Amino acid sequence: MQIIDIVKTVRKALLIGIGGGGDILSTLYVKRFLEKFDVECVLGGVVWERYRRDKKPGPRSLEEINAEKIHDTLGFVDGNERIGGIQPIVSQVAEFLNEKIVAVDITKGVVKLREDLKNFIKEEGFDVVFGVDAGGDSLAKGFEVTLISPLADSIMLSVLKDFNSILAVVGFGSDCELTRDQLERYLSELSNEILGVSMVMNDDWLFELVKNVESEASRIPMLAAKGYYGDYYFWGEVKTRISILNSLIFYLRLKPVFERSQTAKAVVNAKSFEEAYNILKEMGVRTEYDLELELARRENPR
Repeated sequence: MQIIDIVKTVRKALLIGIGGGGDILSTLYVKRFLEKFDVECVLGGVVWERYRRDKKPGPRSLEEINAEKIHDTLGFVDGNERIGGIQPIVSQVAEFLNEKIVAVDITKGVVKLREDLKNFIKEEGFDVVFGVDAGGDSLAKGFEVTLISPLADSIMLSVLKDFNSILAVVGFGSDCELTRDQLERYLSELSNEILGVSMVMNDDWLFELVKNVESEASRIPMLAAKGYYGDYYFWGEVKTRISILNSLIFYLRLKPVFERSQTAKAVVNAKSFEEAYNILKEMGVRTEYDLELELARRENPR
């Protein structure tokens, strides 16, 4: 596989969970694979807790979680960070691993984050950046009816497009957004961009973290690796089906995925999160931010 040939030449890699929520957990699955080739891995993730955990709609800034600032949009967390009474998932991972994790702040827009990441990559000597997506919604073109959370993915695909970047799609539909049929079709359309496939491995140590963190999309791949087969209720509400296919990790060249994403291309020059959101809103694309604003209005009617 090409991915093996690539990682054999890599000394140090940055792995970023691109969708917010629990995508940071899925970087651990990719890390396990890369470490077989003695690659030094630094993990990071977009700080955007789902509304069920954090009642403020939208992503959080570095200032809000009191991260150790590296650049304006990048900072280290060590496990001591809190948002009100909750611990951000990036902080939970840092505490579990007992190592610093890179918190990624998308509130300041695509342009600034791209600039800061370029400098960070140069400073730290990363050979490659993996954008890690739990489930596969990053493969969406932007107007799929079942798509729930295109905003963070679109921002991060735009940020990462010009770096030496690989998209790692973990879980084959574990986020319950794109259907299996859509994922199969999109991956077939991108067949020339697929670098290889690995699997999430049955790992009891890692399962201790995954089972205790609120992220179904990153938990399902481990359940699949442990042999779970059959119906499963995502957040106890949405019925899905789990099989060994949910343990797969597809590695693709990231830029071609960006180039076919209408939403990612639309926000490429956004100078703030709100600008990116408004661009997609004007396109008629409903995002995870819309959902959170709606939930907040329901809970706090005027």
